[in-house]
Amino acid sequence: MANKKISQLVGIGTSSTVSGTFLLPVAVGPDGGQYTTNRITVSELADYIFSGDNAGGGYPAPVLSGQTNVYFNNPSWQDTTAAADGTNYAYIMLNVNNGLLTTGSGIGKPVGGDNLGNHTATQTLNLQDNIITNVGEIINFNDGGGVSSTSAQVSLTHPTKIQFDAPTIQIGNADSIEVNGDFTARSADFAGTITGDSLEIQGASYHNVGNIGASASAGNIGVDWTNGNIQYQSIDANTTFSFTPGTPHPGQTLTMYVENTQANFNDFRTVLFKSGSSTDKVLWSEQNDNLPHAQGTAVSSAGAGKCPGVSGSRTNVYTFIAMNEKIFASAVTGYNH
Repeated sequence: MANKKISQLVGIGTSSTVSGTFLLPVAVGPDGGQYTTNRITVSELADYIFSGDNAGGGYPAPVLSGQTNVYFNNPSWQDTTAAADGTNYAYIMLNVNNGLLTTGSGIGKPVGGDNLGNHTATQTLNLQDNIITNVGEIINFNDGGGVSSTSAQVSLTHPTKIQFDAPTIQIGNADSIEVNGDFTARSADFAGTITGDSLEIQGASYHNVGNIGASASAGNIGVDWTNGNIQYQSIDANTTFSFTPGTPHPGQTLTMYVENTQANFNDFRTVLFKSGSSTDKVLWSEQNDNLPHAQGTAVSSAGAGKCPGVSGSRTNVYTFIAMNEKIFASAVTGYNH
């Protein structure tokens, strides 16, 4: 074939594609010396540009740019996702399905760890005993949740206050709170048991006054002392008050006022108090026998001690202290109320 200038060669045409086996002429020889003309394939030239020669010389190319997408050859690239620590490995965004390289905020080597940003986890996050700091104001458990540890205690500390806002707070297996130390309770609806070596109340202590609300002419009226330590009832008939079984508790002090709604002072009504199947557990002092309208039968085993009745249009205040399996009772009579 006659030698031709490059400008005299025929192009491959717009409908043809470049093959890796295409041949290119190259000048071979020492730098500045005599050259001979050799041939290389397009694939050999591309491999040299990206990888250099076997002796370590040549490129690889210092800059890579183009107008089309860049892909890794899938069988050739190495997935180091599990080893990515921000120090030994840089990060780049890669489509694992086809090797496509993409631009975006993920390109580059993170400084001091991952910038998770608006991160959505697809599996359990393992912090490997690392600490989460600088948390925002709220941690939201979407479907309920908990903070727990299987090996050590969990502590909540804060220099000013830890606040719980919930209708019920459960500590342990029941709705109870055990406090070793000072305890302050401010609640309009506190209900429960507080136990300890001593209990000091600084300021006023109040009890709700409960209206038993039975019919004044009922004659037999139940009293449940779990409803409150101070209760009242109006009567217009001789009445026996029966304490609900299991109440009152030992050590409980109870106050109850009973009003006789009869208009005439001499229309007194007798009053008895029972705990259990008989009145034996409610003890009255013999001094009560001299009070007005102490018409009840003796309720102590010695035959002494009666419960004073209520004069018409008057109110009596009865006090009970439960201890040693007995209920010790006393009365103040004749209030014009």
